[in-house]
Amino acid sequence: MLQELKPGVYVETAYEGGNVGAILCQRGALLVDTPMLPPDSRRWQVALHQLGVSTIYGIVNTDYHPEHFLGNVFFMPTRIFGHELAAKQIARYRGSSLEQFSSIYREANPQLADEISRIEVRGPEVSVADRTTLNLGDRHVEILYLHGHTPASLGVYLPEERVLFAGDNMVHDEHPIMSQANSAAWLETLERIRQMNVEVIVPGSGSVCDPGSLGPLVEYITEVRRRVTDLYLAGASRRECVEKAGMLDFFPFSEEQAARMKRRRRENVERVYAEIRTAQTRR
Repeated sequence: MLQELKPGVYVETAYEGGNVGAILCQRGALLVDTPMLPPDSRRWQVALHQLGVSTIYGIVNTDYHPEHFLGNVFFMPTRIFGHELAAKQIARYRGSSLEQFSSIYREANPQLADEISRIEVRGPEVSVADRTTLNLGDRHVEILYLHGHTPASLGVYLPEERVLFAGDNMVHDEHPIMSQANSAAWLETLERIRQMNVEVIVPGSGSVCDPGSLGPLVEYITEVRRRVTDLYLAGASRRECVEKAGMLDFFPFSEEQAARMKRRRRENVERVYAEIRTAQTRR
């Protein structure tokens, strides 16, 4: 569903893979991520045209996972912003990783899988290290490094409008993806967001929310760290931590999502176990 958050600031939450945004400026539209699937990218093109967008100033990819960048090619030519660590990860999808990703759809939709496998992957051309400020005529935009979900995660902040596109550092009312996370840094980032002058948060997936919605995610990450730490210090192996840490009941999910959420929970616990083990062995 397309929502106007503030005048000229839009989010579309209907596409598979996560939310995408558009910030309309005198210099053109700044896009926050692009749709993962080609049919959704084409729909987003139509929606932008209906909003009066004729020029794309740039795209910000909030991390290097395919749901954020696969649609970039549909909006060329323009500049692409990404964290300085993202380019190498995205480049991997110019080879076997893209074919592997497309195979997810091969059985249910061979035509879609073929189209995905032929995507021309376009990665970031402008690197962001810590903060990049864009003055786009009538709009002031800050691209911020937000370490946590990945080592290369970014947020897009509009200080005057008090809107933050948080990427996957914020997911609303669902289990986060922590397979490449630094959970301690993630908690610091969520506290940083809480202290920002923000009224509206656009999560990487889930419905648009306000800073009050940060609490459950903070509780989830804090609790999985606590449980895994206790199990590790009691001598539990990684497998035992996965079996005993629980966490599945923390956020609701449908029967259709059950297998995916169970896999996600396992990956989350395994990642935190690796973090805790590394931290303990360094002491």
